[in-house]
Amino acid sequence: MTLEHQDQMSIFDLLPEEEAKAFKSDEPTASKKKTKTTAPAASKEEPEPDVYEIDRVVYYAGHRLDVPSRTMKLEAVRAWLAEQFPELTKERCELVYDAENGHIVPVLKAHKKGTDRPLTVFRTPPSDPVPPVYHYLDAHGTTWEIRQTQTGRFQVPLRGQGTLEPDSAFQANLPKMPYACLRDIVARCHAEPDVEHLAYVVYDRRSGFAVLWPEQHANAVSVVGRGVLEHEDFFVVAHIHSHGRLPAFFSSTDDADEVRTGLYGVLGRCDKDRPDLLFRMSCGGHFRPLAPEVLFDGDLSTLVDTDFLKKTEEAR
Repeated sequence: MTLEHQDQMSIFDLLPEEEAKAFKSDEPTASKKKTKTTAPAASKEEPEPDVYEIDRVVYYAGHRLDVPSRTMKLEAVRAWLAEQFPELTKERCELVYDAENGHIVPVLKAHKKGTDRPLTVFRTPPSDPVPPVYHYLDAHGTTWEIRQTQTGRFQVPLRGQGTLEPDSAFQANLPKMPYACLRDIVARCHAEPDVEHLAYVVYDRRSGFAVLWPEQHANAVSVVGRGVLEHEDFFVVAHIHSHGRLPAFFSSTDDADEVRTGLYGVLGRCDKDRPDLLFRMSCGGHFRPLAPEVLFDGDLSTLVDTDFLKKTEEAR
């Protein structure tokens, strides 16, 4: 299977030289930096043309969107995208542009700010074409945010008292991820428990699921990995990172990094025979826990511990 990588800057490229050296060392730090995958949209020495020579296409969160005009500059494209994807604000979004084939990939920066922007709300679910992001007001007065990606349908309540069953927030468009993918990820994390790891479970419509290990900088408390250039036939289904010998949990840094809609997992206590595993979904930065058993096929009980939080509570 051919896996396409986007050559992107790491977080160290954005820091002053002395700070970058400190972060690159293996000394433990108080803050956890997981994944930062940004790149400049265009060189300052090469201003954008008034008219692009080819039609351009945006790939984001499993969607392929044709840029309406060759005269739209990248900031205008970002503003146009933000009408459908509110998280793509100027402050936290950069556009990676591949001039050779006209691909534009929005990349979220690893910080997050709240917003009170007004919502356009449907009283009945919209018909075809269904927007990639829309808000729906149900009969009980609850406003739901619903996002569609190639991976599936993500749904969270934004306002009101509506509730969901734990696993109904996410409805998959794909088969369950193979047990073998999780087994391979656990094996690497178990073999090197003193270093954090980052893996992507990817899906290729021609060859199915696979595990992709991006180029990454890692130590005992952090891992920084490069992103992946996705398109309609190849995309990331789940991001999984490890916490080494520490417990599995989602940190505040993870919350800021995982604004993009998708599936996210974390492995903890990787020195154990059965590491801890937590999974959740992000719907535009609104999180919901998910049981790993509904995402992977096979019996996970001999591979990972998915009930460690429940057992911890019972022990108290």
